[in-house]
Amino acid sequence: MTSLNLFTREARNLGKSARTKARLMDAAVSVFARDGFEAASVNEITRAAEVANGTFYVYFKDKDEIATAVAYRIAHDVVQQLDDAMVGVSDAVERVSCATRRLLDLATSTPQWGQALFRAVWIYNDLRDSVVSYLRADLERGVAQGVFTVEIDDFLISTFSAMTMSTLFRRLNGEAGPDAGSRVAHLQLRMLGVAPDVAKRVAFQALEPITLTMPVIPREMDRSKKN
Repeated sequence: MTSLNLFTREARNLGKSARTKARLMDAAVSVFARDGFEAASVNEITRAAEVANGTFYVYFKDKDEIATAVAYRIAHDVVQQLDDAMVGVSDAVERVSCATRRLLDLATSTPQWGQALFRAVWIYNDLRDSVVSYLRADLERGVAQGVFTVEIDDFLISTFSAMTMSTLFRRLNGEAGPDAGSRVAHLQLRMLGVAPDVAKRVAFQALEPITLTMPVIPREMDRSKKN
């Protein structure tokens, strides 16, 4: 298996059933990142996980179900950690810039997760809406603080999000360098009406790095407990 095995590592102290499910989810990350959701197959996932095809159906109904489980888990954990990392940061300009830059840093530091996140956000509308809710809150905070001078509507948010996701795509494909996060954050702040000098200073200021971690898979996932 070529994934980072984050699910597997977190399930290592749980029962055999939970560990097997975690291996399948890690394998799915690898296959989805390599082939995309549409081209991926259950056969490829089980081959990467080194389990029999029948084992897959003990845990998941089909490819769509494991895709949904992986996608939601990745997006929820990444966005939650980004939000947690900004506890105590009240300035909307800094929050918006940090969110964009750290999302790109996290996703590109673990490329398979980044690829899966990129694909998932475009495919699942309700997942995208959940992620965007954090962004909308920070944009509305900026309007309330008087630092953003534009109307916050669905068009603006979709444009803002597209800028981030297209930059992520270019970073993952080696078409943009490490400064891409700062560059797009600078453009986003200018789009929101932030003064040029402030936008540049905030977008390019040093950030303390954070590391992506995954919470332990809940014990209720361990079906061996029921046997």
